[in-house]
Amino acid sequence: MEDLLKFFLQDKPAGVLLAMSKNEKSYPADISKSLAATYSHIVRVIQKLERYGLVESEKEGRTKYIRLTDLGQQVAHHLEGLEMTLKNIHHEDKSNEKVAEKLETQDTSESTAEGGVNDEKTSEK
Repeated sequence: MEDLLKFFLQDKPAGVLLAMSKNEKSYPADISKSLAATYSHIVRVIQKLERYGLVESEKEGRTKYIRLTDLGQQVAHHLEGLEMTLKNIHHEDKSNEKVAEKLETQDTSESTAEGGVNDEKTSEK
């Protein structure tokens, strides 16, 4: 189980499943291009996904294509959900950083304004 988890938490296996979820039929060469990986590496990943029952391959003439099994579609769906959640967290994090910067800027300008008022009172005495 631990090996399976380590495998799926890597960039390429998850990327292969996500890329395949967008098409009913996929070709290893197209996936390798979209993921900027070598063809041989993607073929090894696909072979491992086949062993786990997530992908199946078929030959159409001389051309081999692959597609997700029902289980592979479920896993890809969960990965898409995880991807969306992580993107939302990243977006919220960026928004929170902007709010924090804005508050920091306001605090700085208020401190400067208060300092100016205090200086005026001091000079009046």
